[in-house]
Amino acid sequence: MELSGKPCPKAAVTESLTSSVPLFDPAQMPLRTWCAGSREDPLTGLITFPDFHSNIPRALAAALTDGGLVGLAIGDVDGLKDHVEQANATDPNCYGHLAGNRVMARLGAVTRAWFHTQPWEAGCAATFGGDEVIIAVTLDGTSAFHRAIAELRDRLADELPVRVSFALTVACAEHLPAQPGQGSWKHHFTDALLAATDRCLFASKSVRCANGGEGGIIAVTQPPLPGPTTPASDLRALLPLPAGTETLHVLARPLGTGVHSMLLLPCAGPAGLRGKRLRVTFPDGHARTAVAVSVRGQAAIPGDTAATIPPDTPGIALTLQPIRDRAARSVPDDLATALERAELDWSALPDHEQAQMLHLITESATDGIRTARITAAIDAVATRTRSC
Repeated sequence: MELSGKPCPKAAVTESLTSSVPLFDPAQMPLRTWCAGSREDPLTGLITFPDFHSNIPRALAAALTDGGLVGLAIGDVDGLKDHVEQANATDPNCYGHLAGNRVMARLGAVTRAWFHTQPWEAGCAATFGGDEVIIAVTLDGTSAFHRAIAELRDRLADELPVRVSFALTVACAEHLPAQPGQGSWKHHFTDALLAATDRCLFASKSVRCANGGEGGIIAVTQPPLPGPTTPASDLRALLPLPAGTETLHVLARPLGTGVHSMLLLPCAGPAGLRGKRLRVTFPDGHARTAVAVSVRGQAAIPGDTAATIPPDTPGIALTLQPIRDRAARSVPDDLATALERAELDWSALPDHEQAQMLHLITESATDGIRTARITAAIDAVATRTRSC
């Protein structure tokens, strides 16, 4: 009843309730099959974390139980607090937190647009904390997921006044509990996966800040195993070692103790007995050359500090860069990268064939012709290697 004494008008029974967040077109929600019907975060347009956290455990468990791969990435804005404080101090038309909201709104818009260009059959993008984003998807390959996250990182760098750093991991069936049992094991498993990825992100950002490095890194870690640390059984969940001019940030885990201790990398091991030489930068900024070898298919480097890592820490943040062999230093970068990816030795070709190949590649009229000639050179080296 109103204050005037008149009865209040009754709303029609068929009148629908107004959405609490009528800000975005539902068709633009960054999801594919997973988390359908979830609410939108009013600032970013991404899925709200409570709905993500409620729905994603079942989706992850189902995908992994069926033998699939699942990629999980967490992105965190670098230096958002500094940006907010600077805006508050220098822009009279914009109080600081409004500047932060603008950053997050633009982050959400770019992430949504990027998500809809990806080929994943199932997945979603959600908020996580105040300035973080989560990507969870089914995968066909680990390398493609790493490239997709790098593309998102680069898009955000073009659109935002700050950088965004990511950590990612790829899970497979071997990471599921050996005896799931009943109850809420799916949520416990999901929380452990999120925690491992988040710790990797914080560890890598802490090292970057301590050494004065730039933001916008992508760090890679492995999901926690249900038992002791061992090399991966399913090599599909591992990235290749960096090649060419690539730089890879990883979280390495100790394997063994004493003089024979090793640091397991979240990468596939190199072929052959010679291993692969890498330039490894440690958290204190010290860099040294190490030879990565294959331990049951997974890459590992000698770990002088492995025994000193506390057991309750997620691992040690390393930066990996390839070292080109002297024989390959005279070849173009794109050919050198292709040779490293194929794990081939350019010196397998006779000198006159090397000269002919290099002449054809450098004289290519178009990028397409150059790519085709590099492919032909790789085939020639592979054929010569097999015949030796």
